[in-house]
Amino acid sequence: MADRRTLLLDAALELVGSQGMRGLTHRAVDAAAGLPPGSTSNLFRTREALVLGIVERFIVRERAMVTGPRDEVDPTPDGVATALGRFVDRALGPDRTVTLARYAILVETAQNPDLRELIAPGAGQVDTWTLDLVTHAGSRYPHRDVGVLSNYVTGLLLHELALPSADLDAAARVRSVIDTLGWTSAERR
Repeated sequence: MADRRTLLLDAALELVGSQGMRGLTHRAVDAAAGLPPGSTSNLFRTREALVLGIVERFIVRERAMVTGPRDEVDPTPDGVATALGRFVDRALGPDRTVTLARYAILVETAQNPDLRELIAPGAGQVDTWTLDLVTHAGSRYPHRDVGVLSNYVTGLLLHELALPSADLDAAARVRSVIDTLGWTSAERR
């Protein structure tokens, strides 16, 4: 059983993923979590604190979507392609509301630049983790490649949310991007 904080943040993710940021209120999170009124405001006094908690939670959930249950990724081109393919599949399927919540928060951030300060540390953590992974997987230009892969996966997800493909093989698509970037496996370096 999840602790109360996690329960509330998962309920908040569901709300934002299904209703957008306009649906995010302390009272709505309490109701969605099935907890007494005031539960959310006891842990997250302000809307900004709640948004920060949501960002921290979707980073944890999205990392689990990439790494799977073993919390690791095989640091090879195939391993990264498989992990990112798994991420896309989960982001479009069982964790779709997490994905929609992330996009809703990003849109809100574009409209309210003050939120950038809230999400920047989490984005930095993700970038650092990904940079280390792609470096070990054979990227000769890891800073460039993290940007390319991140933007590719983000665009692929957004497109597939709006106009789903009947036969999406996300891992194969990611692998073709990795091949285009010219990664070499650790054995060949």
